[in-house]
Amino acid sequence: MNPLTGGLKFLSITLFNSLVALAFFFVAGRFASPPFVGKVAIIQLVEVITASFFSVLPFQLVTREVAHYYASSQDYTKVIYTSLTYSLLVSPFLLFLFFFPSYLWLSIPYFVLFIYTTYQLQLLSGLGKFGEANIGNAIFTLARWGLSIIAIFYHSIEMLIIIWTLGALVKAIYYQRLLPFKLYIDWQILKETVKLGFPIYITSIVNFVSSQGDRVVTAFLLGSYDLGIYQLVALAAVVPSMFISSFSSSLLPSSTYYYVKGRDMREMSSMTFRVVSLVSLPIAILGYAISPLFISKLFHQYVPGIESMQLLVLFLTVTMPLQLLSTFMIAAKVSYRPFILIGSLSAVEVVSLSYLLIPKLGILGAAIAQVVNALLTSALYLLFSVKQNVFPLGRREAFTLVLIALSFLSLVNWAVALVLVLLGFRLLGIVSTGEVKLVEGLTPLPLRRLTKVLYLVASDRPVG
Repeated sequence: MNPLTGGLKFLSITLFNSLVALAFFFVAGRFASPPFVGKVAIIQLVEVITASFFSVLPFQLVTREVAHYYASSQDYTKVIYTSLTYSLLVSPFLLFLFFFPSYLWLSIPYFVLFIYTTYQLQLLSGLGKFGEANIGNAIFTLARWGLSIIAIFYHSIEMLIIIWTLGALVKAIYYQRLLPFKLYIDWQILKETVKLGFPIYITSIVNFVSSQGDRVVTAFLLGSYDLGIYQLVALAAVVPSMFISSFSSSLLPSSTYYYVKGRDMREMSSMTFRVVSLVSLPIAILGYAISPLFISKLFHQYVPGIESMQLLVLFLTVTMPLQLLSTFMIAAKVSYRPFILIGSLSAVEVVSLSYLLIPKLGILGAAIAQVVNALLTSALYLLFSVKQNVFPLGRREAFTLVLIALSFLSLVNWAVALVLVLLGFRLLGIVSTGEVKLVEGLTPLPLRRLTKVLYLVASDRPVG
């Protein structure tokens, strides 16, 4: 087992869903107007709001509790009944959407089903029925993002909502065949789970604000047209970091494994940080360089978002190695207080800076708010991981941080920045050929040729 294995061997179902969603938005960007894309983005925002604010019974704890009851041969049906009944009882709160445009209150049945199926999914996962859970997700993904392409060509947001609702209904029916149900709440289970999960609930709200606050403020201040432009370029910008973050799906279990086995967590975090940096920095710089051509040639209605995309793809991708340090902090079972602090500061920064900059700079202000957020959280993850002795700050790590900083020279001249970064990796011996060989061996065959490029900048020369 290795912290790089999972991310290099396969993509998770979550990543698959994200890729299909990206394909939908790229088709929408080609054939639909920015206001249509903006309305889809608003529906997604409300979906995330629903998941964050209505999950007082945290999803993760539902999974854990039903797994515990099941493994200990206790009556786990009480957990199932309580969770599913709770999801229905909170549904009337969605009536607040009647104060918003008609396409949002038309979406209420979809949001009810979304909450319900999310709890179904967590329960099935807790019972170890991962195959069934993935089948349901695949059905919904194909309906939601595949069939809804029809709505793009009819320019009908109402048709899209109907397709999403029917897809969620099919998913709910399929899942329900695998789970018992009756309207029943075990108040003891509910009380204990809510009490235990309250910090998780608060964290989920904070994370929503920090990750989506720029979009919420954009929608509120500018409307669906500008949000549509920002949504498309922002989604395109996160493609590189999304692939790199697939590492995290295996980082937690594998790093925990090493930790339990007595391996040095500092060694594992250092290698991951340096190798991910070697991959992410050139991608970030090249992404910054090709963004104008990508948007102007493929999505001409979204040209006003080029600057925003450039900033987002550069800063979000460059900071990924530092963001991944959080996984090693979790694996080492250090204090969770830093995560609450970082999330809270991030949320305040994103919302306040968005409100300050968007009226003056438009969607570029939203992008700047996320850039500052990426820099702030990365610096804090670095600080806490070093302070808690999870990450070493030796010569190779320090040199890597210097190269991360040099990547930002792309704002002046991306070609010079790329040359400096590649030469830096080569001359400073930051990543060894042995580490590249490890990555190559774990890479899927279709992508293995691409890893050959890494040998050009790897070196076994000691850092002096």
